[in-house]
Amino acid sequence: MNYLEHFGNQLKKVAMDPNATRSSALIEPMHTEIAKQVESYGFQTRSLQNKEYEFIGPYGSKKLDIGIFKNGKLVGAIMFKGIRSEYNKNANNYFEGMRGESQLLIDGGVPVYQLLLIPTKVKHKKNKETVFEIPSEKHTIDYSNYINSKYKPNKLKVGVYYVDVDYNTYKVNYSDKKILNVEDTIEEGIKNFISSLGV
Repeated sequence: MNYLEHFGNQLKKVAMDPNATRSSALIEPMHTEIAKQVESYGFQTRSLQNKEYEFIGPYGSKKLDIGIFKNGKLVGAIMFKGIRSEYNKNANNYFEGMRGESQLLIDGGVPVYQLLLIPTKVKHKKNKETVFEIPSEKHTIDYSNYINSKYKPNKLKVGVYYVDVDYNTYKVNYSDKKILNVEDTIEEGIKNFISSLGV
């Protein structure tokens, strides 16, 4: 099963049971799939399937979605977020949160790859009804500017992937909407991040 299939399953489970968002079981298959790809390159990982690693940084701590290890040493981290609903009103928080947790890791000497999946149509509650909203172009520009900025830390890689979702079948495909210098697929992005670790 590929990453987009896992994301489609997440969306389907939440549609059937909104309380599913409260369980780590919802995201474990995606994290496990990412860990498997990382391990295929000769690394060890810690994720939900074998207990997340808690990174203690210089001014705070953070549980890592996927901690990447080589010979017992933490050498990198992958953080994943898949947007399932209410994107536009929370987009600034996602962006600032991503930058903040990334800086904590980088200041502690750990390179990080931030993965974000955003549907081109996102569920949104309006007057007690579920409608669909289109992600704001402003936030796309913010991510693009940041990813391609000289101010982005060297040890930070950001992969923002827009996906088209069929909410009848929950089939997910990569959208034609792309950000400059983000790979075409998550698999390719992870491969390039691992290559950049140099260990």
